[in-house]
Amino acid sequence: MDITSMTRVVTQDTADMDDPRQHVAWALAFFPSPNPQMGAVPVYPVVREMQSELLVQFGFKHHPELQTKWLIPGDHPEAGWYNTPKVVDRDEYDEWLAAHADPEAEAEKWKSTAEALLGTLNPKLAKSIADMTPEQKAQAAELQKKALPPEFARLVELAQKENAE
Repeated sequence: MDITSMTRVVTQDTADMDDPRQHVAWALAFFPSPNPQMGAVPVYPVVREMQSELLVQFGFKHHPELQTKWLIPGDHPEAGWYNTPKVVDRDEYDEWLAAHADPEAEAEKWKSTAEALLGTLNPKLAKSIADMTPEQKAQAAELQKKALPPEFARLVELAQKENAE
C-alpha cells in the first residue's frame, strides 16, 4: 500500500457504491465534536474505508432517496484529508455544485494560490519555474509525472490547454 492509496479521499461523487470499502467511506470523513469550539475530528482515509467495509458487513446500506444531508468540502483545501467537510442541506449542496461545475475555472482559481504559496515557501524555485520556457516546463513535468499520482495527468492536460491558448 502506497501513500497515495492511504490518503485518497473518497467523496460521495467518486465513491464506487458497489465497493464495500467505499460505499459508506465518503460519509465517514469526520466525527462530530461535542465541543463546538474544537470542531470536527477528521478520520484517516484508510480507516474510513475499513469502517465502511465493516458497516456494509453489518448490513448498512446507503439509500439516496432517504438522504437529508450532503457534504461539501471544508474551507481549507490545502489541509488535504484534514479538511473536514461541511454538512449542508440539499439547497446549499446544489448551490455548491453549480458554483464548482467548471473544473478549468477551479484549476485556474487555485493556480495563483499555489504560485503564491510556493513563492512564500521557496522564492528561488518559484522564480525558476516562472522563468522556464513551455518546453522546459513540459520536460520537468515528465520527470515529476513518474513520482506523482495519476491525478497529475489532469494537471498536465490543463497546462497543455493553457500553452495552446
